[in-house]
Amino acid sequence: MFIELVDALRCPVPHEESWLVASAVRMEARHIVEGTLGCPVCSAEYPIVHGVVDFRSTAVEPAAHPAASDSTQAERLAALLDLSDAHGFAVLLGPWGNHSPPLAAITDVPLVLVDPPAGVTGEPGISVIRCDGVLPLAAGAARATAIDAGDAARVSSAVRATRVKGRIVGTAAVALPDDVRELARDDAGWVGEREAPASPLVSLHVRRG
Repeated sequence: MFIELVDALRCPVPHEESWLVASAVRMEARHIVEGTLGCPVCSAEYPIVHGVVDFRSTAVEPAAHPAASDSTQAERLAALLDLSDAHGFAVLLGPWGNHSPPLAAITDVPLVLVDPPAGVTGEPGISVIRCDGVLPLAAGAARATAIDAGDAARVSSAVRATRVKGRIVGTAAVALPDDVRELARDDAGWVGEREAPASPLVSLHVRRG
């Protein structure tokens, strides 16, 4: 887990939102390899083992996903996510994590893999998170996100974690989420842009006199 990404993480327990506190046992360069993340609000602790942050209430072995990636697929994904500069970080959900090694080789943008397939591991430039569904990320923290066909709460949290005007990519099997404006689509999937959430209606009281 890249140390500078800790500020973007949030406790998944429903309560007042707060940042997490990192306690590192072993670090390599600026990556926490072994350690703990603690919540100052509810005192929950989340282990970091072999660089992977585990937010799950019950550990379950991730499913394998045989699809491999190559430089052509990685270049396409980098273009769709608009990873043209080194600002911020991008999130890859589920099977999208298969693209992380070649993607990390062509972009300086740190990658955060959420529940990647079995066998996909972290390395410099690639951080891994395991969670129960809802992404433990602050609103608007990510510059771009590639989403998988998860449940509605997971997809909604992925959109919420993406900054306004940030790119969101999905396969053809994934429905376009709310608050995402479609930019382009082909047989393989679509790319959209996160829109600003609608403001609540404000009641206007007119004084007569």
